[in-house]
Amino acid sequence: MRRVWSWLFALGLIAFGLLWPLVFTGGSASGPGPVDPVVITDYRADFTVDADGRMTAVETITGDFPGGRHGIFRYWDVANQNNSRLRQIPEITSITMDGSSVPYELLWETGKRFRVAKIGDPGSTLNWGSHVFEIRYTIDGVLDPGRNGAHRQFASNTGNPDARSAFYWNVVAPAWNNTIERADISVTLPAEVIGAGCSVGFGVGSACTELRTDGNTVRLSATNLEPHTPVTLRAGVDIAAPAQVSLPWPYTWDRILGRSVTALAWVALVAVGMGLLAYFWTRTTVEPPPGFPVQYAPPEGLGPVQTEYIRTETIPKNGLSATLFHLAERGLVELRQVSDKHWKIKGLAKPAEWSGVDPVAIDVGAALKVMSVGAEFSAKNTAASGKKLSKAKADMAVAVRKWALDGGFTVRRRKELWIRVANVVAFFAALAGFFLWFGITLWGLPFAVFFLCSLRGWSGGVGTRRTPAGRELWSRAEGFHRLLSTDSAESRFDFAARKDLYLAYGYALTYSGRISGVTEPGEL
Repeated sequence: MRRVWSWLFALGLIAFGLLWPLVFTGGSASGPGPVDPVVITDYRADFTVDADGRMTAVETITGDFPGGRHGIFRYWDVANQNNSRLRQIPEITSITMDGSSVPYELLWETGKRFRVAKIGDPGSTLNWGSHVFEIRYTIDGVLDPGRNGAHRQFASNTGNPDARSAFYWNVVAPAWNNTIERADISVTLPAEVIGAGCSVGFGVGSACTELRTDGNTVRLSATNLEPHTPVTLRAGVDIAAPAQVSLPWPYTWDRILGRSVTALAWVALVAVGMGLLAYFWTRTTVEPPPGFPVQYAPPEGLGPVQTEYIRTETIPKNGLSATLFHLAERGLVELRQVSDKHWKIKGLAKPAEWSGVDPVAIDVGAALKVMSVGAEFSAKNTAASGKKLSKAKADMAVAVRKWALDGGFTVRRRKELWIRVANVVAFFAALAGFFLWFGITLWGLPFAVFFLCSLRGWSGGVGTRRTPAGRELWSRAEGFHRLLSTDSAESRFDFAARKDLYLAYGYALTYSGRISGVTEPGEL
């Protein structure tokens, strides 16, 4: 169950890493930024739309600038107000100021919903007074099917706007942070305009000034627009709606999935590939198991920690307790439980009598200083006691690894440790992906998959291999483990009569409850 919860927790973190942009959107839909002190005294926009739905726009902005300003900002909302699956990204053709070219920088804001042109030289400020900016750009896919916005009510109308196609557009964007004293708009469409509706502001709003149609052209004006006040036009055109390039997901998922189905498919393939790479790489670190015939005794001469280590190549969690019980069974120490958190370990044998036990047990006895008659150690809930117990555990771990290497039962295989390096790199790469270093959070997924599928590289035994002698001991130790871990162990070959001899091994192998009928006392 613990493993299940661990996996669920990891998958939950990955899901959060992928989907957090849905929660933290980072701005409003009407346009980011505070009110700009630059007042636009005259805004003229000429929009020309061809039969394929491409719009060519020329915006002429006359602004009254205070001192200390570098330029202006132009925001484009790339999300379509009627179809969240469309992305209408402007392509800048040119930007000029007072008839001359001017430097500008293109940025993204609000999770790549707004394309921003930061216009002006950051190294110099403009003279106080009036300046004229001209922005030329194109946008594809601006002609919608006629049903889009058909039920929208407008404050001013002319003709019948019901047609096969519709130009439905904020001809003055709500993203303008400036006061606009006057806006004059001209829209030329690819066929005759049979009707149009216009509103100033959100909802029905107020009427536009001088809304009129003339053949293929719609003209309108508006005055005294507060910052973030849109002017919306819907004009019906009696031609077939051209195809629009859309995505299967709404714009709110762009920071997660991006804006390309092809790129999404590639990321998915990379994730699968990374998972397979991690799986097969970790498989190369796993030793093929020998046969495990049932054994009715542990390998001769091996203590409980050695037996468990040669079986799993890990230090058993209860190794210190198991070793002390093993020493008590050998008559070398006496264990006495004073309370739930207080044990006393008393030495019963001279140092010479310890020669018959395994080196791991000797290191534990030496660390606790109980290798002489009458020597005593109190294991209780104090800092000094805890420090000595920690040292004993550390010495035990060093001793069992040294025994396996020096005894010729294991050899080092350092190249296997590269899987751990790759696992750490994948972890940090996944974090980088989830924090949008690669543009979209989805790029964190392949690295997260690799990280999860390569976690096995931290298992015991990675970096070492058992020798033939070690594999023979492994076979016998695992066979003994099979005996201890089987519910019918007590019925096997008079095992019940000898189970007390193997109590310490049961603690090391975490199956003491099955062979003794009692649970392990508090950790020593």
